[in-house]
Parts: sequence; structure tokens; C-alpha cells
Amino acid sequence: MKKQLPILTSNFATLIAGDGYYVDKTEFIPRLESLNYPNIFFLRPRRFGKSLHLSMLEYYYGIQYKDKFTELFGECYIGKPENFTPLKNSYYILNFNFSGIKTQEEDKIEKEFNSEISSQILSFLDTYSIGSESDSQIFRSELSSPDLMRKFFTVFKRFIPAGKIYILIDEYDHFTNELFAFNKEHFKDIVSRNGWVRKFYETIKIYMGEGIVDRFFATGVTPVTLDSMTSGFNVAKNITLSEEFHEMAGFTEAEVRSLILGTIYSEGAFKVDEVIDEMRSWYNGSKFTTEPVEKLYNPQLVISFLSEFKRNYEYPTKMADINVISDYTKITKILSVLPIEDSENIIEKVTTEDSILSELTLQFNNEVPYTKSDAISLLFYNGLLTIEKNVYDFISFVIPNFVIKHLYWEFLRKKFEAEFGVRYEADEVIDLISELINEGRVDRLVAYTQNIMKILSVRDFKGFGESQLKIMMLTILSKTNAYLIESERETRAGFPDILLTDSKIFEVKYQYAFELKYIPQTGLKNLATIRKEGIEQLKKYKDSDQIKMIKNLKTFLIIFTTVSKRSLSKFSGFPENLPKGCLWHRFRQPTQTS
Repeated sequence: MKKQLPILTSNFATLIAGDGYYVDKTEFIPRLESLNYPNIFFLRPRRFGKSLHLSMLEYYYGIQYKDKFTELFGECYIGKPENFTPLKNSYYILNFNFSGIKTQEEDKIEKEFNSEISSQILSFLDTYSIGSESDSQIFRSELSSPDLMRKFFTVFKRFIPAGKIYILIDEYDHFTNELFAFNKEHFKDIVSRNGWVRKFYETIKIYMGEGIVDRFFATGVTPVTLDSMTSGFNVAKNITLSEEFHEMAGFTEAEVRSLILGTIYSEGAFKVDEVIDEMRSWYNGSKFTTEPVEKLYNPQLVISFLSEFKRNYEYPTKMADINVISDYTKITKILSVLPIEDSENIIEKVTTEDSILSELTLQFNNEVPYTKSDAISLLFYNGLLTIEKNVYDFISFVIPNFVIKHLYWEFLRKKFEAEFGVRYEADEVIDLISELINEGRVDRLVAYTQNIMKILSVRDFKGFGESQLKIMMLTILSKTNAYLIESERETRAGFPDILLTDSKIFEVKYQYAFELKYIPQTGLKNLATIRKEGIEQLKKYKDSDQIKMIKNLKTFLIIFTTVSKRSLSKFSGFPENLPKGCLWHRFRQPTQTS
């Protein structure tokens, strides 16, 4: 019997009651209990399954769900008697979710925080039928969060003196991350020794010491807030980079396969292996440890894709969830604090070379200057970069998948539009993409790139090189999902600047490998040599094992220069009637160019 795709719910009980498919993560419960640390912080990017995991913990440990245990967990790993843990259904659960706290108005942040604390305390009193009406009135008054917590623990001890509380906090850092990026002084104020966020956690710490709060589990995205209040809340373990808990959020490929087979698969309707091959490029690639572990799929992206795919078993024209695409603004927030040369270096590295070396900042200190490594680390914690491998004392970070690559390209388009007045006209982009797909030609692409170069002033060409040219062309090509776009894909023959392969979303006749060259006026004397070397390089790419299997592959050497066509006339070996300021050469056969 097929189950339903787990769409639009992060509530474990609702998912199970609705016959939804649950990707079973309950095997991590015994591992968590076996740790010497009962208080845990676990960080993952947004939309990675953290909220559902917290909900699952609530229903497993909540004393009020004891009679529903088999109904909820009967089909899960933890539902088998041999896997029960000693702490099953033994806690009073106190939940907080800080994801809804808005940061636009500084003076209202604390009020919203206090409101969440008050609301959840009242819900707790109602759930467990404790406290008097006068107690409830106290929690409806405008008290600070530390005062609310102190009064709550007093009431709890009075009514259930032997009870133990498990505190679950979702998105512990949601509002403070926003402040860290845009209002660092206010951030310092609220997490400092006398700040109200710090006092809130210090109050919890006190009652941990008294044995009332027995366990604590908080999720979030970055360690910035945690690190800023370490001495105030030094009783919790951050397991974010632990190999043992790497798969606790996110889907493995085996889990994705089981999800497909258990929900939407119909015999003969599609080939599961082919669909997973396509999904791997778009949604896989996340790795949160330097240890050799399996890369993970983003759960929301997988589920959003499958919910569209199941309608007619065709790939959706938009492969990324619209909510994720809007995340390109996070790149702006993270990089805006850096000097412009550092932020541009990061973008250039990750978009044109597909990787960047850096240390991983494990502990942020808001008393010292914000560094390039800090920014790269925040890109990692937010899921905009992921760990590839260790390189000596550094980590090689890469973009995890094509969805995230599109975020960077969207970021660059917005940057070009804002800073240079570049406009990406939809009809012109459609025409050039159509020419690539159906005609095997690059004329419109070259001309469009040339037009963008015209918009840039002479000043903007200082320091301009092939990396900037590549970035410019990628922002154009990435306006379509027709191609999977790779920059610097490794082959035995080297790295093609741009490789365009069929994404399977549309019918594509031709695929492409581009070698790009940008030659300033001072380098024109080397044109013939550069042309020859570029064509030879394309031949090597085309003969490499990784590329020669690509069907209907067109390879082009595209040379750009800011010099006028008249000035180029004295250089022999180049065709006439070219767009002003650019030269392009298509490699047809091993000995021919045009």
C-alpha cells in the first residue's frame, strides 16, 4: 500500500495520521541517549528536516503520548521492543519555536520573543493540566523571558515535584542571525553578559543544575549566537560536525529511492534510476563533516520535486522550490559585511572554479573583525557551500548542487542589474537559448555577452579577465533549466571553462563545451598563439573519456577583446564579419576552425 508524500507538515503525528511517508530517523534516538551530553545543539540549513525531527522527539519522549506509542512509532525502527530506550515517554515537553520572530523593528524583537515564551508556557500548563488561573494570569503579563522561565519552573515544581522536563527549541538563532548581519551592535547587546537572550539561556542552565530540566535539544542554522553566549550556556554539546549524526537530517540516496518506491512509483511509468540520476545533480551534494560520509539530499527540494513529478511523470520546468530560490538574498547578507575585494574573490572562486579553500570558523567572536573565513563558514552553515574534503589545515568548500548554483547566478544577475544597469531581457535570452538548443550556434550568445560588456564602462574593465567573462556568460546561460551548467569540470585533459549538458527537462538537440579567452589590448600580439592553443585544448577535451560520450557535442573557442574590429584587421587568421569587439571560433573537426 502506497503512502502519501510528506508535504506541508513538520508535525510527526499529523504525518503518521495522514498515512504520510516518514523517512525513518528514529535510529538516532538511542545514539543521542547514549551520549554523555544530555543537552544538544544541532545545526543544519533551513528546510533540511530539523523541525520534523524535533516533533518526532516530542512524541517519543512526551509522557502524554505513552498510550499512542504503537500508533505513532509501530512502523519505525524505534517502535520495535528491542529498540526501546529507557527514557521513552518519560518527560514533560516544553517547546519553543523562534522562526516567527521578526527583526525589522528593533524595539519589538524582545517583545515577540517574550510572547513566544509566554505562549508556550501557557500551552504547557494546559497540556499537562497544571497551575491555577492566577498562575496563568502571571504568564499573560508582560514579563521578561528570564522572569517568565523562573516563575514557570516554580509552578512546575509546586505541582509535579518529581517531574523532568525536556526542552526542545526550533530555530534558536533565527532572529539573532538577522541581527548579526545587519545590526551587530544590537546583536552584541542581547547576547552579552546582561543581554536578555543570554539571560534566558542562563535561567535554563540554572534549572538544569537543579535537575528539573533533564534534557535539552535545540536546532538552528549557525553557531554565531551559541558562541556569543558560551560562558552563559556552556552545558550543551554542538554535534553539527559529528560523523555519527551526519544523516540525522537530510536524505541519503537509499532513503530517496525508498521514498519514491513507497509513494509515487507505478510499474512501467518511469525508471527510478534515471529519475534519481537527474535528482542527484539538482538536490544532492550536502556534506557536513570532513569524514568520508555519503552526501545528502535536501528533503524539501526532493519532496517538492516529487510532488510535481507525480502528476504526469515529467520533469517540472522549474526544478527548484520557489522558496529556496529566494535565498539568494542570504548571499548578499553574508558577504555585505566584508570588504568588497574579499566578497568578490569569494564569488569568483565558487562560481568559476567551483571550490574555495578556507578554514571553518567553529567559534564566532563578535568582538573581533569579521573575516573572509567567517563569511565562507556562514555560507557553509546556511547550505550555500558544503564540505568537499580536507586540504592540509584547510577545507575545500564547493557548491553542493545545481539549485544552489542558481542562487549564486541569481545573486550575480541582481548585482549586475543594481551596479551596472545590466538588464536580462527575457525575449532575447529565450532567442539565444533556442539557438543553442535547436541550431547548434552561439551567435546570439556571443552578441548578448558583447552587449553586456558594452554596458560596462572603461573603468570596469580594469582587472577584467576570463573569470569575469565566464561569470558574465554564466548569468546569461543560467536563465534556463534546459542545460546543466558546469564550470571547470575536471577531465584528464583539463577543465573546460563551461560545459552545457542536457538537463532532460526540455528536448535539447545540442550540448556544448566552451573555452573562453579574454585578451586585453596589450595582449593582442599573442592572438594567433592563443587561438591555436585554445583549439588544441578543445580537441583534448573532446577526446577525454568524460566528454567524448556526450552526444551531439559542439565545442567552441570564444575569444573576446575590447579592441575595435578595425584595430583587429592587421591580425591575420581571423574571419571577417564578426560582431564588433569579439572573435569566436567553433571547433568542427580536429583540423578545422571557423
